[in-house]
Amino acid sequence: MAEIRPFKGLRYNSQKIKLEEVITEPYDRIPPALQKDYYRRNPYNVVRIILGKDDDSEHSEKDKYKRAKIYLDEWEKDGLLIREDQDALYLYEQEFQVKGEKKKRTGIITRVKLEEFSSRKVLPHEKTFPKHKIDRLNLLRATNTNTGQIFLLYKDDQDTVSQAIERARQEAELGAEMIDEANFQHRIWIIKNKETIQRIQEAMADKVLIIADGHHRYETSLNYQKEILEKAKEPKGDEPFNYIMMTLFKLEDPGVMILPTYRLVKGLDKLSDEGLKNLLLPYFEISEVDWPDTSDKSKLEDVQNKVLNGSHAFAAYVSQFKKFFIFNLKSEDLLEKEITEDRSKEWKRLDVAILHSLIIDKLQALSSEPFSLENNVSYIRNLDQGIGKVEQGEFQIIFLLKPVSLHQIREVVENREVMPQKSTDFFPKLKSGLVMNPLDE
Repeated sequence: MAEIRPFKGLRYNSQKIKLEEVITEPYDRIPPALQKDYYRRNPYNVVRIILGKDDDSEHSEKDKYKRAKIYLDEWEKDGLLIREDQDALYLYEQEFQVKGEKKKRTGIITRVKLEEFSSRKVLPHEKTFPKHKIDRLNLLRATNTNTGQIFLLYKDDQDTVSQAIERARQEAELGAEMIDEANFQHRIWIIKNKETIQRIQEAMADKVLIIADGHHRYETSLNYQKEILEKAKEPKGDEPFNYIMMTLFKLEDPGVMILPTYRLVKGLDKLSDEGLKNLLLPYFEISEVDWPDTSDKSKLEDVQNKVLNGSHAFAAYVSQFKKFFIFNLKSEDLLEKEITEDRSKEWKRLDVAILHSLIIDKLQALSSEPFSLENNVSYIRNLDQGIGKVEQGEFQIIFLLKPVSLHQIREVVENREVMPQKSTDFFPKLKSGLVMNPLDE
């Protein structure tokens, strides 16, 4: 099902450029302060392409998308970016740590044939926000280049792809190696042998792909393809714009990690200790953990373990009361009654769905004003930062939940459903700038 193709990737010339100074996080993980830092690190940092400043005093071109195209062309002309001399696939190897435990994973960077989601060959796992797609479409129109990685998953129950990758690694050429700010290691291996590439293509031929990270960029490429096809006189179907650069990882790879995304809530002017408990008591067994000293990390760790080891367990830290509330769902039988959306039982059993349906949606009762996700709920991946926002009074509550599992994603997607927004945080992210995909050949 997955049609993959090698391509002539565009990479930084490590003989002229120190990769640590030019490689970045994905565009949607770069806040203004980090964007500024990337700009300072090196005048050839890829941030100038993937997330240029709206007002950049160092360049005469004011349109950031046109400016990105100028940079790409100039840097390639000057030999700072080099294009592969022949079609290739790339292995992307990441070594990292999670809570002190070493992890490693290897993905394939390749061109993949664009398919509508209705084909069931490429599947989304969550909803997307339209405004991000407009920005990415403007960049793609200007550069005609896939400048960032899209993270996809495939099932490999028989290890056919794994075996082909391991065999390819033995003859691959090391193309890039760097250590990032978190001391994580990133390597790019180049595969040019045609027989080796064909073995990987054949192993991938029956795979269905699930988008883990990069929904906006995938949908953007579909829109870009439609724009070009509307103007094309006699499209052949194999032109570069019909493909997109992806990084494909085995779903069962132990290095594929998902972290939770915590929920922050504000605007509850009627919030009280008893009011919160009485509101949620019909659905949850409720206990409390006092936390008068937020520097006491052992208490926080204890609460996290209660959430991780419990069945449909959640925690809410309320700075106003200096305590955590621990909520344990009384029975899964409640889910059919309380979650009225037309969803599968697998979707309704997602902790993120339970958190929103049985806790967050009920909080309207504690607010005198209209309560909505857009105005009252925010999302954060760093727990310490989230607790800090509650302590500072920016929000009143932070909700902790366990991360969704890969098995749950697989179940929901195979039911032709998508996860609720902000359900997953795949870790670590795929770096931008290691390989780009020009669509001019």
